[in-house]
Amino acid sequence: MGRSEEEMGAKPMKAASPAFALLIATALGGCSGGSGLSTSSLLGGDDKPAAPVNDAPARAFQVGTVSARAVKCGFHFDPGKLKVTYLDYERNIPGQDMAKIERIYDVSYNGVAKAVAGEGEYCTDGKTRQIKADLSRHLVGDYTPRPQVKEKEDDGLFSFGNYEGEGMKTKFPMDNRDD
Repeated sequence: MGRSEEEMGAKPMKAASPAFALLIATALGGCSGGSGLSTSSLLGGDDKPAAPVNDAPARAFQVGTVSARAVKCGFHFDPGKLKVTYLDYERNIPGQDMAKIERIYDVSYNGVAKAVAGEGEYCTDGKTRQIKADLSRHLVGDYTPRPQVKEKEDDGLFSFGNYEGEGMKTKFPMDNRDD
């Protein structure tokens, strides 16, 4: 009747590295909430900011990236202390997988720090305003990710992803361009 995978010559799947798994989870998470294609966008909904996902992985990612960006732009704060106070916050919530949360924080912090290290013109006025707002919230214990404002999309049939010759006009959650 049915043969087992071994009999058919199937090879067992290997586990992905934690960093790769985080990258995939982040990419897939962005697909569900930030694609811009929804019934409200097709039928002319309002342009209110999307409510951020406020779970432990989203908070860890947010705080880690903001901390790395703030270090790059020379904000005067203790990134180690911010990490400790954030992790203490998560520790007080029952059922948290602290090893996973700390790993997400570290991957996001180190990934952003490495990505922006060589960018000389990274700290523009728009970015520093956003970083300051996010960092200020985090330093007082509010670790909620910032809501993403959805921009109005081009209504044309052949808009090709809102391309306007100079680049994309849609801002994605991981986009660090100026507003």
